Amino acid sequence: MKAGNRHKFSLVAYLRLVHRKMPRKAYFMILAAAVGFATGIACVVLKTLIKWVSHVMLSHFHPEGNWILLILPVIGITLVAIFCRYIIRCQLSEGTDRLIKFLHKGGYRISSKLMFGPIIANVLTLGLGGSAGAEGPIAVTGASISGTLARCLGMTPHQIRIFIGCGAGAGIAAIFKAPVGGMLFALEILQLPFTTFTVLALLLSCLAAALTCYIFTGFTFDVFLNSAEPFGAESYVALAVFGVVAGLYSLFYNHSVRTAGRLLDRIGPVWGKILTAGIMLGILLYLFPALYGEGYGVMDSMLNGRIDALYDGTPISAGRGLGHIALIVGGILLFKGWAVGLTTKAGVAGDFAPTLFAGSLAGLLFAMVANHLCGCSLPVGDFALIGMCAVFAGVIRAPFMAMFLTPEMTGNFTLFLPMVLASALCYGVVRLVKSENFYHERFFK
Repeated sequence: MKAGNRHKFSLVAYLRLVHRKMPRKAYFMILAAAVGFATGIACVVLKTLIKWVSHVMLSHFHPEGNWILLILPVIGITLVAIFCRYIIRCQLSEGTDRLIKFLHKGGYRISSKLMFGPIIANVLTLGLGGSAGAEGPIAVTGASISGTLARCLGMTPHQIRIFIGCGAGAGIAAIFKAPVGGMLFALEILQLPFTTFTVLALLLSCLAAALTCYIFTGFTFDVFLNSAEPFGAESYVALAVFGVVAGLYSLFYNHSVRTAGRLLDRIGPVWGKILTAGIMLGILLYLFPALYGEGYGVMDSMLNGRIDALYDGTPISAGRGLGHIALIVGGILLFKGWAVGLTTKAGVAGDFAPTLFAGSLAGLLFAMVANHLCGCSLPVGDFALIGMCAVFAGVIRAPFMAMFLTPEMTGNFTLFLPMVLASALCYGVVRLVKSENFYHERFFK
C-alpha cells in the first residue's frame, strides 16, 4: 500500500476510534465545525482565483468600448465544456438543482470529484466573462467535502445526507459571509429536517465557514453600505410601491432566465449551444460591461454613490444625467436575466448573486426616478440595498433567507425593517403567480 493511502486510512481509522470513545453528539458537532472550516478554505481559494483571473482579463480595460468582451465568454464557456466533458467527465452546470434532486431522491453517495470540479469550472466561467454567481458551485463543493468525509467515517445514509446539507449551507455562509443565510438555505431550500441536532450542526458548520472566509479575506465585506440614512414616513410609502414593483420585476427576471435556458435547450449540438451562449453573452457584455462576473464591485459602488461604475466601458455614448443612467440601468435590468440564463445553462455558476445585483439596480432606479419625477427625497443607497433583499426574496422565493442574508453580507442591520417589508410585499406579489420556490418549481415541473 502506498504511503499516502496508509496515511489516509490511518486518519480515517483514528477518527472512527474517536467516534467510539466520544459522545455521539459532541463528535458530530466537532465534525460539523471541521466541515465548515474546510468549506471556508475552499471558498477563499475560489474567491481568490476569480478575482485574479478577472483582474488579468480586465487589466487593459478601456473607458469606452472593449472588443475583447465579445470573445471572452466564448472562450470561457468552451473551456468549461472541455473541462467537464473530457477532463473531469462530470456534469457540473445547474449544480444547486442537481443537489436538490439528489437529496430529494434519497441520495447520499456524492462524488468526490465535486470537491474541486465546480471551483475550477466556476473560475473559468466567471473569470472569463460569465454573468452569475459563485454560490452554487461552492455549495456543491461543501456538500461533496462533508458527504465524502461522512461516508468515509461509516455514517448512516441519513447522517450523510444531513452532513451534505451542512456542507452546502456552509458554502453559502462562506461565499456571502452570512452564517444565518447559509443555515436558512439548507432549511428553506434544501429542506433539511428541522430538528435540534440538524440546526446545531448547521449552526456550527455555517459559523465556522463564514468566520474562516471573513478572516482570510481581510475582515471585509464584499458589498458594504457606509452609512444608511433615516427612513421617514415618505420613504415607507414609497417602499410599499417599490415592493410591488420589485415583485413584478422578479416575475420578469424569472421569465427571462427560463426563456434563455429554453432557447439553448432547443439547440441540438452541444457545441452549437456553447457557441450560441458565448456569442449572445459577449454581445451583452460589450454593451453593458457591468454585467461581467458577480457584480459585487458595481453594487458596492452604487450603494455608496459612485454611479459611474455602471457605465464604465460601455460604448453607449450619452450624457451623465438621469436619462443616461436610466438607459444604462434599464438595459442591464432588461437583459440581466438573459445573461444569467445563458451563463448558468452553458457554464457553471450560481443564481443568488445575480438577483442581488439586479435588485440593487431596481432599487437605485426606482429611487432616482421617484426623486426626479415626484419631488421625493428618497435615500438612493438605502433603496439599492433594500432592492437587493426584495428581488432576492421574489426571484428565489425564499423570504426568510433573503431577510437575513442581505444584511449579513453587507454588515448593515439598520435597514432590517424596511428590508422585511419590501421583501414581504415582493414575495407576496410573486406568490400570486408562482407557488413553489425557484428551485423546487424546476424540480417538480
